[in-house]
Parts: sequence; C-alpha cells; structure tokens
Amino acid sequence: MRHSKKNKKPLIITLLSIVVILVLCVVFFFPLNNTIRNVTGNDTASDKVVKSELVKKVKSKKNGDPTRDKKIDRAASALSDKKMSQIMSAADNQQKAANLIADSSSLSKEQSQKAAQEIFSNDNYSGLRSAISDGNWYQAYQQYQKLSNDGELNQLQQDISQ
Repeated sequence: MRHSKKNKKPLIITLLSIVVILVLCVVFFFPLNNTIRNVTGNDTASDKVVKSELVKKVKSKKNGDPTRDKKIDRAASALSDKKMSQIMSAADNQQKAANLIADSSSLSKEQSQKAAQEIFSNDNYSGLRSAISDGNWYQAYQQYQKLSNDGELNQLQQDISQ
C-alpha cells in the first residue's frame, strides 16, 4: 500500500500542474495575443477567427437585393482586409472610427461621422469600445449581444438614417 501512495503523489502533482497551466493560459490569453500582434504587426490566429465570424455576420444580412448585396459584399471584403490593430485603434479614436466605418461600409462620410459621434458620446457603447480596444473578443461579443438585445444597435441604425 505504501508503494501505491508514492505513485499517486507524482500523478496529483502532474494534474495540478496541468490545471495551473490551463488557468494561466486562459487568464493571460488576451495579453499574449495582443503582444504577438504588436510584435509581428500581423493578425494573430484568434484575430483571423474573430474577423471571419464578423464577415459571416455581415454577409448574413444579404437579402437577395443585388444592390444591397453588393454593398454588403464590399463591406465584408473591406473588413477582412483590415488589420485587427486598425480596428482596435479605431475603438480609441473617434476620427479613426469614422474613417473605418466610411471605408468598410456603404455609409457616407457624413453618416460615418454621425455613427462615430454616437458611439463615442453614448456611454452604452463604452464597454464595447473598451473590449475592442483591449483585444478582448469574448467581452466584445458579450457587449455586442447586450447592445443587440437592448435595442441600442437598432436605435443607432435609425439615428444614422435620419
């Protein structure tokens, strides 16, 4: 029996080490991801996954109208061509956000300025902007869902259209 207790101790230490490593990976994932992006200047693997999902979300708005679908394809293409660092930078700067919106959507310069102004002046968007700026895509998605469910995004679309 003594012999089997000695064998269990290294196993427990190994399992605890694995759990600690996994917890550290989860805790430091976003800072590590951001560091890799800053060092290489390129999108990371997780950035590519996030952008892919964003592009899918944009393309899901197609409705069969050729004019509208062409604009959606243009926006999706522009979004996939942008580096994630540009998107993150736009979350901290209203003018950069307006330029990004104008470049990657069918909105006019004036509408893009109006959208950026609303996003930066309305406190309801600060959590989303902060999460994007930090590169915390999970939190950004949660904030997006919250804004969607609260009707804030529909209100923003209506405000821009006026």
